Amino acid sequence: MRRNRYANHHKYSGYLALASNAEFFLSLYGEFGRAYLLFEFHRFGQSLGRDERLTSVDPRRRHTLFSETEESELCAQALVNYYQNRGFPSEAEKIEGLNYREGIFCSRGLRALVSKLVEVIEEKRKKGYEVLINATGGFKAESAYALLVGMLFRVPVYYIHEVFQNVVEMPVVPVSWDYSFLAEYEEFFHFLHADLRTKDEVREVLPTIPTEVRSLLTEEERYIFLSPAGEAFFQAYLNRIEEEKIPIFFSRTAWEAFRSFDSTVQENFRRILRKLRLPEVRRNRARSIRIEDVSCFVYPDKKRDERVFFCEREGNLYVCALGRHSDQSYERLITKGVRCWKQKDFTPFES
Repeated sequence: MRRNRYANHHKYSGYLALASNAEFFLSLYGEFGRAYLLFEFHRFGQSLGRDERLTSVDPRRRHTLFSETEESELCAQALVNYYQNRGFPSEAEKIEGLNYREGIFCSRGLRALVSKLVEVIEEKRKKGYEVLINATGGFKAESAYALLVGMLFRVPVYYIHEVFQNVVEMPVVPVSWDYSFLAEYEEFFHFLHADLRTKDEVREVLPTIPTEVRSLLTEEERYIFLSPAGEAFFQAYLNRIEEEKIPIFFSRTAWEAFRSFDSTVQENFRRILRKLRLPEVRRNRARSIRIEDVSCFVYPDKKRDERVFFCEREGNLYVCALGRHSDQSYERLITKGVRCWKQKDFTPFES
């Protein structure tokens, strides 16, 4: 962690100091008493008016997410009014379920918070904004999940404790997350994410799900759904797939096979190819085949009907063949032999 360059300011002047470093400022603001809040904003205004470094910045945008409590709504509205009156575009949204009911808070509220954080981050990035997260306010669990989202989506997170005199920055972690295990169970995550699922609906599937994946699930009454952490990792995984843009080329043989399939099977292959955009999937989940006349990689490796034979050269993905177990085409390809490097006439494929 490193100090912000405005670290000499108290917390009430620190909010705008942070905002001056970015185009978009996403904040959580929480449980303060009315008198304390008004006192802080009085001091905030005095400090703001005296500091040219804070008043000379261009207007930025602020998006405040607040808990489903009276105190948080008061704080959020005060923030919006304060910034709007000074020319800073601001808005606030209530997160349903972030209240004092423990069961709802843990299962629904935190999950809703994660979903909204991801939604706002992606929306503003598409518009060209740089995003920062101020995780100071709210319940402690809210700050923890805001930090997790910041780490997964590479967004700097800031924090100010009421007794600190400094703004603490938790910068983007310079590591890459391995999402290949999520790719293996993407369809299951989509199934859970699409709607509320009862235990009966997932009872047969759960025994086949490894422990590390089940750790991202939670239960409430008779339902099973993604935990707040599961929501964060799944959304980050989908974001990574959209970011990776490796060019994909099909051989003539692959095109002929693809066009012979019905629309459902074609979509299954498209889903596999989207997963293959991730380097960790190609590196950790694809199987190298080097037997007789077969020299390439195949993915997925097991428990799937559809298989993609591919190789990677000069930053491009070359698909030399497509096979299925259900029609024995996979077995015929293995018997006949597949050598990607001998194939010619590759043309671009848009997955």
